[in-house]
Amino acid sequence: MESGNYFKDKYTRIEIAFFITYYLLFPVLTAIEVHIFEPYPGKFNIGENLLYGIIGMVPPWICYKIVIKGYLFNKKYLKFFLSFILYLALSKYYDIGIYLLISKISFLPADVIEQAARSYSINIKYNLGHFVSVYMLRELIVLSALAYFIRSARQDKQIGDLKEQQLQSELNYLKVQLQPHFFFNTLNNIYALTLQRSEKAAPLVAKHSEMMRYILYESSQNTVSLKKEIGFLRNYVEVEALRHSDKIDISFDTQGINELVLIEPLLLLPFVENTFKHGIREETSEGYVHVIISLVENELFMEISNSKPAMVKQETKGIGLQNAARRLDILYPDRYKLDVKNNDDSYELRLTLIVKTDD
Repeated sequence: MESGNYFKDKYTRIEIAFFITYYLLFPVLTAIEVHIFEPYPGKFNIGENLLYGIIGMVPPWICYKIVIKGYLFNKKYLKFFLSFILYLALSKYYDIGIYLLISKISFLPADVIEQAARSYSINIKYNLGHFVSVYMLRELIVLSALAYFIRSARQDKQIGDLKEQQLQSELNYLKVQLQPHFFFNTLNNIYALTLQRSEKAAPLVAKHSEMMRYILYESSQNTVSLKKEIGFLRNYVEVEALRHSDKIDISFDTQGINELVLIEPLLLLPFVENTFKHGIREETSEGYVHVIISLVENELFMEISNSKPAMVKQETKGIGLQNAARRLDILYPDRYKLDVKNNDDSYELRLTLIVKTDD
């Protein structure tokens, strides 16, 4: 990790907060509690407690970073054991050295110097050889627990980020698949009308140019406003209406659509496209396609129904519908409901989405 980004890391900040709380704040609060409820001779000095707390954090920090994270986590058990024994021994010498140093600093308050000298004498006389204590083992357990928690949290985040990257790659792949699929279909439509020298060819090309612009410039974004997406779908339905017989009843109605709601581009297109391509493609008599899209608060409802010729059976899912269903699974897990009724003479689809707003 670069030094400039050291404190930007969330888990580093958690480590620092833990050490400040455990080695500085808790001892100070304990000293205050003892001073209030179990007063001993001598004056309570918060500055002294802060001084010893800050100095006392150094050995545990070294143990945490080198002994536990450096050796224990890397399964260097011999180095871990030897370095921890060394840490236990040197930490006592460290305390004694700190007491001796503070007792020699003349500008400190007299009571602080006197207390440091007393602590130095006691540690020299009684505690020099007794460095393996319950306190030190407890400290090892606490620091190890912190280290394992941080490592587990980091691993969970890395796995989550990896899954998110994989899903994003899959979404991009699905979107890339969908675009050529749509381009080929629209080019076939234009080609067919051009061969017929139909008057509908010119407005069809104009509508297609708007749709192509949307696909090229808007669909590369993660989300677009629902209003833009609905405008694109409206153009698509109007294009299909130009291609089909006047006997086909084609309608596209919307309610409550606004620009504050966001949706993934081209998410709804395959469902609308399917009703024309696989529903009324062979319809020669009177038929219908009805599309209704409405927004109520954060719920988007889309209902599509179309007639089917009696002799034509609904085809299996094409690439567009397969991609759309997969995108819904990825983008709206547990936030969508899709119902399809494929009858002999009609096809009905109802989609409900819990959408996002641009706050």
